[in-house]
Amino acid sequence: MAPRILLDVTPTPGRVPVAVVSVLALVAVAACLWLDVVNDPEDRARASMGWGTFSAAVGVIAVGTAVPVLRRYPRHPVAWVITGTGLLWGLDGVSESWAAFGMAHTPYLPLTGFAVWVVAQLGAFLLVGLPTVLVLYPTGHLMPGRWGRAGALAIVMSCALPSLLLFAPMSIVGDEEPLPMDTGMPELPLPEGVFLTLLGVARVVTLLAVPLAVAVLFARQRRASVRERMQIRWLLWAAVVCIVTAGLGLVLHNGWVVSLALVVALAVTGVSIAIGILDPELGDVDALMGGTLVWAVVAGTVITIDVALVAALDAVLGDRLSERDATLILLLVAVTIYAPVRGWISSVVRRALVGRRGDRYAVVTDLAARLEGTPDVRAQLPALATEVASAFKLDYVRVEVLGHAGGTVSAVHGTRPGEVREVPIRYGEEEIGRLELPARGVRSMLSRRDQALLFDVVRQAAMAVRSSRLAADLQQSREQLVLAREDDRRRIRRDLHDGLGPVLGGVAMRLDAAGNALDRDPETTRRLVAQSRQDVTDALADVRRLVQGLRPPALDDLGLLAALDQQAERLGSADLAVTVAAEDVPSLPAAVEVAAYRIASEALTNTARHAGARHAAVRLVGSSHALLVEVADDGRGIDPAVTAGVGLRSIRERAEELGGRTEISCPTSGGTRVRAWLPMTPIPAEEHR
Repeated sequence: MAPRILLDVTPTPGRVPVAVVSVLALVAVAACLWLDVVNDPEDRARASMGWGTFSAAVGVIAVGTAVPVLRRYPRHPVAWVITGTGLLWGLDGVSESWAAFGMAHTPYLPLTGFAVWVVAQLGAFLLVGLPTVLVLYPTGHLMPGRWGRAGALAIVMSCALPSLLLFAPMSIVGDEEPLPMDTGMPELPLPEGVFLTLLGVARVVTLLAVPLAVAVLFARQRRASVRERMQIRWLLWAAVVCIVTAGLGLVLHNGWVVSLALVVALAVTGVSIAIGILDPELGDVDALMGGTLVWAVVAGTVITIDVALVAALDAVLGDRLSERDATLILLLVAVTIYAPVRGWISSVVRRALVGRRGDRYAVVTDLAARLEGTPDVRAQLPALATEVASAFKLDYVRVEVLGHAGGTVSAVHGTRPGEVREVPIRYGEEEIGRLELPARGVRSMLSRRDQALLFDVVRQAAMAVRSSRLAADLQQSREQLVLAREDDRRRIRRDLHDGLGPVLGGVAMRLDAAGNALDRDPETTRRLVAQSRQDVTDALADVRRLVQGLRPPALDDLGLLAALDQQAERLGSADLAVTVAAEDVPSLPAAVEVAAYRIASEALTNTARHAGARHAAVRLVGSSHALLVEVADDGRGIDPAVTAGVGLRSIRERAEELGGRTEISCPTSGGTRVRAWLPMTPIPAEEHR
């Protein structure tokens, strides 16, 4: 018997409600479309009903934008508010189509009164969705504290008019004329005048719910995290689109255009909310917002010019200008002015919104020009701070560069806000400074393109600062070399002039005296020769001291490894065992040998004096480009609060003199580890000899 393959068709939690609401929305559209096709236009006019398909289509759009959110977050309140609003739109559309269909029959078909009640009274609850979304977006929860209470109040206020309309008398529900039939739904037994007064108050309260909800949203934006502020930016862009489409509908005064503008606005709002919740970094919302404003202003400008031109031509030419000629003239004018007007307005709008961050090439070029004109780091930092503030339209920028000795050099543009964030300035793996930017505010939020531009700016600044520091280091090194050379010459001259010179002069004089007394006083001659011999011995000791100061003689006599063995034996004791090991060490330049010997000796001396260690290890590791000198011990380590002494500074300076670097650390296993990387160019053994 062949094995059966069982497929798991159990729906994932959250998938069933999504499927149900999707089917309901689509069924509503299909039902409305069928009824609207069947309904006679005269029947719709007699029933004061329109095409319900339009309302049902709006419901499908709302549900369609909420479905992706529900698939990922099945219990997200904002998504369910939008879904409920979409289903209510669908119910309103079906009711509108069914009311016209039912009232065309005699007697009225079942549920016709209920359908009229839904359209005339229950549909008012569509007003509740907007303020509810505003106070819950993007987290789905009310804010804590007083703003949360304000959000709840906005939702309650938005329900004032719809709740009252549910039980309004049929005689006052219609805007201009009473409803065409009695719905049979319950009514409040109040006088008509009292009810009209209540409806007026409720209408004002419901309208005030929207600005209160907007205030709650702005309060949330001020306290939100970076991600939440980016999410709110998507909703702000949708608001801009809604304002633009509403303005377009008011200008054109066309019913179908107004309806289409409404659909576009609702679709954009739903899509922006979905993007904001699911992936707010999906696109550059600032670019979208700027492009929307640019398009709206350009379109308004072109339409205004066309209207003014048509009025002028009509006043001058009258009937002599045909419709065809007028159309050609308007098209020519529109094409001529569109490009320059769009370019100018685009530049103005983008600079007003987000500064010059949209022109990436110009920002980097201007910064490079500024930094090239100011070679000194102290002059470069104000230029960098000003350029970043100008490019990103920020009120505050602080630039700080780290110095070699632990100090900092900084420059500030603007006044520091309450909260800031830091952006490190790195050159390779080395952090050489940092940028401080505002942590809050509309312009402080950086899209992916903005972050890429900031990275380019920081990289350009890092290169300039690094170059300036290298130039300063080079000049300082030159000065130190000259000073060290002159100090060595002065010391050697003093030692030779004040020490060796007088000694040799005295020896020469004693030898002359000994020669004169050789025949008549042999005893004096022997004494003078003995004194001269002692003076020559002392002079030789001074010469050895001078030579040892220039280069440790053990390096020439024994070699680096044996010299370090000798130094380890000298510093070792019964309490401290020192080992020396080497791996792949080639023939080294003289300067590298001296630096390695001095660094290892200084580190061993610190270990013997301060570490309290039982064991220390010196390790030399050679490579094609550098020599690693490592001294590690198992002592007490270095307290982070202790200031680096002369020994540690000497180790760093000896490595930096050769262009190397050092690393002094205390591993978690204990002790201290000193590492120095000394750049080198290996030389052949015969040249070394």
